[in-house]
Amino acid sequence: MGLNKSQKNNNSVYFFNGRVNMPSLKTGTTIEKNGKHYEQFESISGRISRIEFVKGYNENTKDLLLTLTDIDDSYLIRFGLNSSYFKSFSRMFPNLNLTDSLEIFPTMKMDGDKEKNGLVIKQKDVWIKRFYTQENIGEMPIAIPVEVNGNTQYDYKDQNDFLISMIEKKFASEKLPF
Repeated sequence: MGLNKSQKNNNSVYFFNGRVNMPSLKTGTTIEKNGKHYEQFESISGRISRIEFVKGYNENTKDLLLTLTDIDDSYLIRFGLNSSYFKSFSRMFPNLNLTDSLEIFPTMKMDGDKEKNGLVIKQKDVWIKRFYTQENIGEMPIAIPVEVNGNTQYDYKDQNDFLISMIEKKFASEKLPF
């Protein structure tokens, strides 16, 4: 007989600057953002062990809380439904095999003076393509253009509701053992 103590940790990670960022103590290799220090990584890998839609930080918003689990640790990734991270992730989700590990790479590129963020996913050394594209939107509702203070913005509510439902159904249908 022996005693076993779980050494698993839950770690929150953040996507910014086109990297995976994990809170850290200040060292020679950390970056600082808003008074906090982060260690940067190119990607994060593991199996999706949990997907949850939670109340967002802003009023009347929702966030995706994604848990990736590897052998020793779990990593919590949170992004808003109106973020480019959710847009990228949700459109690739139907093409993921949820029983296999995956690797997520946050991306950032400059378009003039504007930052464009997103993510790409690799599974079994293959880059995952988007299931839903502008050319092949399938059953996904379109974003509705709305004029606000003379500017055109888009209402993604119906589209996000569709994507949430699709993600929840696929995750539940896999009946994963974790």
